[in-house]
Amino acid sequence: MREVTFFWKKERLLNIDVGPMYEIVKQIVFLSYVKRVPKDIRCLFKVDFLEGKTPELLNELYYLEVLEVLHEPIDDSGTYILLMRIDHSLPNLNARTGGSTTMAGSKLDEEGMTYTIQGQSMKLRLLSGVARLMLKPDRTSARALNINIGDNSGPLKPKQMKLAKYAYDQGYYDIPKRVRITDLSEGMGLARATVSEHLSRIEAIIMDDMFSSFDRQYLTPNEMKEIVVSIENEAIDNNNIESESFQRLLSTIKENIKAEESSMKLKNETFEEVSNSEIEKSMSSYFQKNSNS
Repeated sequence: MREVTFFWKKERLLNIDVGPMYEIVKQIVFLSYVKRVPKDIRCLFKVDFLEGKTPELLNELYYLEVLEVLHEPIDDSGTYILLMRIDHSLPNLNARTGGSTTMAGSKLDEEGMTYTIQGQSMKLRLLSGVARLMLKPDRTSARALNINIGDNSGPLKPKQMKLAKYAYDQGYYDIPKRVRITDLSEGMGLARATVSEHLSRIEAIIMDDMFSSFDRQYLTPNEMKEIVVSIENEAIDNNNIESESFQRLLSTIKENIKAEESSMKLKNETFEEVSNSEIEKSMSSYFQKNSNS
């Protein structure tokens, strides 16, 4: 399990669909989920409104709907407790993918927006990448969580764990190997290509879980394009596609994708110009530096 926290400054949030919220509230704090399924995310929020503003004004934002006022203050300076439905691309994706959850205390205030999520490493990488496309965070922090939630708490599914354990017990990961892929496939009664593909996938999952970091919130070009299509289709289904705020967000995402693709192309071109000896020298310097720190 991992936890990642994003922070965006207020002045940058004003340029996307979150911006209009600053015309209504002083602060809004996420308390908990009440219901969390795709297209129907209901949450409890603690809200402090600007002078003269009321909960009904939040309904003007395409991504919020006030369902019930659970607590109303005696005067205008007090705090409301509201039950609201959220219809925004990031929490919707969070609900669809599963394996991650928004943490209580995530908030928007005069300084900016703090958004904290916990979950499996690979799910968080996807959400981190989407958050970055919407608006690159001013700060990102991440940490591992030592939470024992049973035998299935690791990154591998039960069947993947059984296959990895079988390969390990047979000596596939010994140095030198005691068995080959062919031996494993014969022992399991599966095609060699099937076993090879599953082991490669298992190794990729384990490596990603061990070494992924959230200053590397990358998405592949195909992932980025699929996300845009998903966001647009979702907006059409929910009748938000014509919203000025949504179009502003979508435009920002597309501009950030172009910037990401240009950056990736430049990195690839630069990497091709580097010789193998330079790479080895750079890696040696990197590991020496980190071992001394």
